[in-house]
Amino acid sequence: MSGKYNRVGSKKGPLVIGGALSKIEQDPSFVYVPMYRVAGPEDEVAEWLKENYPDEAKTAMKGAYSKTTLKKKDVMSAFEKEVESASKERQEVTTFRNEMKQVNLMVLVKLLQLYSQGKKSTSSEPAEQKTTKTLKEKLSEIQKEKKFLDVTNMTEKGTESKKIPLKKGSLKRHLSQNKKDVFYNVIYNPSSKASIQGVSNFMTLYGTFTEDQMATVTDAIGSGSIVNLNKAKSPTRSPLISPKRAKSSKKKAQVESDDLDDLLDALPVS
Repeated sequence: MSGKYNRVGSKKGPLVIGGALSKIEQDPSFVYVPMYRVAGPEDEVAEWLKENYPDEAKTAMKGAYSKTTLKKKDVMSAFEKEVESASKERQEVTTFRNEMKQVNLMVLVKLLQLYSQGKKSTSSEPAEQKTTKTLKEKLSEIQKEKKFLDVTNMTEKGTESKKIPLKKGSLKRHLSQNKKDVFYNVIYNPSSKASIQGVSNFMTLYGTFTEDQMATVTDAIGSGSIVNLNKAKSPTRSPLISPKRAKSSKKKAQVESDDLDDLLDALPVS
């Protein structure tokens, strides 16, 4: 770009020809050399030219703009033309930048319009239905993963249950004592009072259980009995084992499987 100079010598930095007259007034020794686009105190510029362009140093200094040379008509004329050219170029650059800003703004507006149209188009399309897995499906996956669903604190909506690995020696109990049965992978904490409601919520969400069956199971859990639900194709019977049976004369109770519900009807210990 015309009108730009590099200051050389003890100080470095960019200069423009538009500020040359003011600079020369402040420092009469200051010169601008258009041949190599350098400026600075005359002695420093001359030294720089000798180091970098020794063969052209004298010629370059003859065409320099300084307080002395600018008194010459031909030098002043060349100086004014350069100042005018630089000013015109700056204006053109400014105009171009402003035009580009407008172009960029229009492009941005167009992109926003396209985005808005695309968003409306997307929103007008029927939303894809999300496939929600049933509790039975989730439990089947948990069984395949060899993990366990802790329903101690399960809420009515199915939240607060946890899929966890079961540590060896854990005191948590299974809803089935058959390791191959899906309910073996459903566990609860017998020492927590919340487990009664948690198991009840699980049975409600799982489905197929009657109110009597659920009451039977929750009563058994509340009394400390071990529930043994078995999901089988044919009816089977499994006893509800009481942890205090060795010290009491309570009668044995059984949990009966219902073919229609594909689940066992748990019977309480009386």
